[in-house]
Amino acid sequence: MLMTVCAVFAADGDGDSAVIGASGVSVYGDMAAEAVVSPRSAALSASDLAVNVFGPVASNPSLAARYAAPEVTAAYSSYYGGAFSASALNYTGGAGEGGGVSVTVAYLLIPGIEDTRGVDVGALDDGDIKAFSASDVWVRAAYGHGFKTAGADYYAGAAATFRRRGIDEASAYGIGADLGVTASFKKPSLCAALLWENVRYSAVKWKGYTEEVPQHLRASLAFERSDPYIYGRIALFYTSPDLFFNEGINAQDEIGDREESRSPAARTLSDGAGILFTAGRYGVEYTIMNTLSLRAGFNSDGYTLGAGLTLLDGRAGADVCYIGHELAGTVKVSVTYRWKEENK
Repeated sequence: MLMTVCAVFAADGDGDSAVIGASGVSVYGDMAAEAVVSPRSAALSASDLAVNVFGPVASNPSLAARYAAPEVTAAYSSYYGGAFSASALNYTGGAGEGGGVSVTVAYLLIPGIEDTRGVDVGALDDGDIKAFSASDVWVRAAYGHGFKTAGADYYAGAAATFRRRGIDEASAYGIGADLGVTASFKKPSLCAALLWENVRYSAVKWKGYTEEVPQHLRASLAFERSDPYIYGRIALFYTSPDLFFNEGINAQDEIGDREESRSPAARTLSDGAGILFTAGRYGVEYTIMNTLSLRAGFNSDGYTLGAGLTLLDGRAGADVCYIGHELAGTVKVSVTYRWKEENK
């Protein structure tokens, strides 16, 4: 994650910052946004797209209309032993008959980046190396609308995201739009969803340079079952890899790895439909008496673990998540307050 943000800059001949690569779709265009995924979703390896309304990335805008009660959530994440952090504040509530809104503000800060541009290898220990910080700010507003039938509820929604990136003396701005649809079936208790991110023009504009953000399409399923014999509820989640860009399905051979000048590995559906499973995201959640939730997730990058606690008759909640990594683990926490329950 740290290299993802830092790699978009290199030094030109005069030591001034310059963006690596030519204009076009960037493999780094929106990868850093993964840092602000909510603790509940991150504990499930972000496999809960079919039921997730929190956050400016990989969250389904149609679900703004499926809220149980107006709520506000504040979240904080510490990555790789405090190397950098991310914060987010989200509100979800009603907007007229059958409608709902979700508004999220998120902030990512990477401090203490050593500036080695124009520094000779032999001078690395001479005390002349300076440090700077990088940051990312997202503001996302979503609207969803739904209607109910005897056998299922259907939702559709759209979201607009504004983004500001800053690193050293340079800054950039971007805007994008997402679309989402959800079908929630009653018997069995199954949710199916599609999220199309950056469906409209989306780009990060630096001075004299436009870094196009790729489009993404993901499908998701969520199944839950309540049973008195287990004193609670079991929920299973699956989200496909990106069906548009290079996340285990489609190769982008013309886009090289900017750090090592090589193309990403080509994996396509022609290699077999099994890649939809091997590159997918999976999660399981066990909720005991609507109070304590235990969560676990898995994807090709590794495992995730988490838990959630609901108190005061559902009015307050707290969530925590741990993401394993070979460098150091990531810890995410959040607190939530809900107003009076509404039937939606």
